[in-house]
Amino acid sequence: MPIWNRAEVVTRAVQSVLNQTFPDFELIIVDDGSEDNVGERLQPFLAQKVVYHKISHCGVSAARNFGLKHSQHPIIAYLDSDNVWHPDYL
Repeated sequence: MPIWNRAEVVTRAVQSVLNQTFPDFELIIVDDGSEDNVGERLQPFLAQKVVYHKISHCGVSAARNFGLKHSQHPIIAYLDSDNVWHPDYL
C-alpha cells in the first residue's frame, strides 16, 4: 500500500486488510516521504502482518515497485490508502 500524507484515513484501509477471511497474507505499507503522522498512526498494527517502510518522496509508482520488491508472497494485490477491501476480497 503506497501512502503519502494520509494519516487521517490509513487506519481504515489497514483494518480492512487485517479483517480478511483469507489468513495467509502480508501488508506492505510504503510511506512515500509523508510529512504527517502516518508512522505514528500505523504503530498499533505493526505486529499484525504489517510491514512498514519509509522512503524518500518519489511518487506512487516508485512506492508500489518498492513494496513489490520487498514482498515475500507470490501473489500481489494492491490497495490505495484511502480505499477499503471487503472481508472476502482475498
